[in-house]
Amino acid sequence: MLNLENIKDVQNIAKKTIEHVQLHTKEGMSEEDIKILAESFMLNNGIKKFWYYNVGAFVLAGNRSLLSISGKDYVPSKVKVKNGDIITIDLSPVLNNTWGDFARTFYIGKQNDEINEDLEFIKNLHKQFREIYNQNETISKIHKEIYNIVLNNGFELLDFRQNFGHSIEEDINLRKWFDSNNNEKFSTLKFFTFEPHIKKKGSTYGIKHENIYYYDGSKLTEV
Repeated sequence: MLNLENIKDVQNIAKKTIEHVQLHTKEGMSEEDIKILAESFMLNNGIKKFWYYNVGAFVLAGNRSLLSISGKDYVPSKVKVKNGDIITIDLSPVLNNTWGDFARTFYIGKQNDEINEDLEFIKNLHKQFREIYNQNETISKIHKEIYNIVLNNGFELLDFRQNFGHSIEEDINLRKWFDSNNNEKFSTLKFFTFEPHIKKKGSTYGIKHENIYYYDGSKLTEV
């Protein structure tokens, strides 16, 4: 049975993992190295398994950050990241039979105004989603509103399912999708992710920013 406290516990480990990875990722490491770094940290902090096809850390670096593929098909690259490369990492730990799901994009090296602007946009997209959210509205309608914001700001949606997230479940096959085909009301999703994977038109990299959300009775709240 999913409950808020268990989700908070596992999600806190995921957030600490991202902080650890950002602090210790260096030029010359590969996606494989970063994956090992993240998964080792989670395993050393109480995580026993990973729910996304046993991929605890889905890492994509450089222009591979444009890729959108299933965890069933994911193989981390051994190519070494360079100064200025962008890195997206998506975590899927399990604690007390409860999923965590948390993703961030960052880059290594000197400040890059273009990337910073894109990362600020995707953070603001989360803010706009929280403002638009209505538990009595259909998922497909809110998907369309968010999708139009993405397009109108010169971005493209990269996700191969064209979705913005999914429900948090105990069985991977029971996920409900935050997409244009889901005409159920948002109130049917108790806990769910918002994880836009987008790129600025003409850009050579993709960005992703994922949180788990729930409706607390008055507003949409991040776990």
